[in-house]
Amino acid sequence: MKNFFLFGKERGNTRRMLRIQSIEGHPYQDVIEKRMKAIWLLERGRMEEIEMVFGYSRSSVYAWRKRWKASGENILSLAPYSRAPLRRRERKVRPELIEFIRKRRIERPCLGKETIKGELDRFCEARGLKSLSESSVGRIIADLKRCKRLPGMGLRHKVTSGDGRLTVIKIKKKRKKERRGNYQPKKPGDLVQIDSMHLIRDGVHRYLITGIDLCTRFGFAFCYKTLNSLNAADFFEKFRQLAPFKITHIQTDNGSEFEKHFLVPIRDSTIKHFNSYPTHPQSNAYVERFNRTLRYQFFNHFDDNIDEPACVNRQLVEYLLWYNIEKPHRGINKLSPLEYYIKTTRSDFSQSKMLWTPTSPCDESFPFGTMVA
Repeated sequence: MKNFFLFGKERGNTRRMLRIQSIEGHPYQDVIEKRMKAIWLLERGRMEEIEMVFGYSRSSVYAWRKRWKASGENILSLAPYSRAPLRRRERKVRPELIEFIRKRRIERPCLGKETIKGELDRFCEARGLKSLSESSVGRIIADLKRCKRLPGMGLRHKVTSGDGRLTVIKIKKKRKKERRGNYQPKKPGDLVQIDSMHLIRDGVHRYLITGIDLCTRFGFAFCYKTLNSLNAADFFEKFRQLAPFKITHIQTDNGSEFEKHFLVPIRDSTIKHFNSYPTHPQSNAYVERFNRTLRYQFFNHFDDNIDEPACVNRQLVEYLLWYNIEKPHRGINKLSPLEYYIKTTRSDFSQSKMLWTPTSPCDESFPFGTMVA
């Protein structure tokens, strides 16, 4: 609510205050205030000051006061009326010209009004009709789009390879992505960053999907032959089953592998999905650093062929067991991720070792379920 004072230097009963609720930001706010002050002076018989200060005539101020009284002293009634004509001239164009423009636009999508204008001139000259201006052609195209007689910007066209017909394809509406903003994780599982890494060796391309928890630095990775949303969903399900904590928030980049099938289990649960800003890997700094650690400490010293992801994953599991159980991390007081998790979330960790992952080498039966490749 805004307090609107008329002549603030006046004292006592001569000072009048109006409480205005909706005048703030009104396009005619200054005009309304000046007219209200003129009415205030008129009621006190100070017409000379109105003519000298504002330049308003007596009849205009009387008319404003009458309008103001009739509206129940509504301050918005003093706003100027629209001066647009009540009856506007309508554009009259021959139907055959409109149909010509519509057909040419459908046959040649995104054809500009300049090109259509030249073709329309030849069409009118052959039939002895008066042509239209370039601006009129543009207005007709806009009217046809408004009436949904032409495909708009939300549509695109393609030519089928069989018969060469032109078909219209609807462009899918982009998903509204949620950003992390000022959200800060406080306990394990509050935020897990997930990313992908491309590996090339001897002409063989393999893809690694990685994830790390920001609070405990608990990390997991898995190798796939292809990078798609189905494999990303498979990785996320493995991570959820393996992690000793409940995941409530995840953050990924804007890659296509983190769409479609990857979003299905997230929509069916209470997990929140954050997307980083485009071309800003700093938003996923933890998982980017984890990717670098994997590349320098594991894959640069991996001697076997990466052609078989199962072979890569068996040795990768052995490395991740050491990474999560034994490797000290400076960011968590030089403790391993599982040590830090037990000490910060469990009070009876000295009496039980049930949460420790066994450190024996992996056998042929892979512990993380069926691999999707």
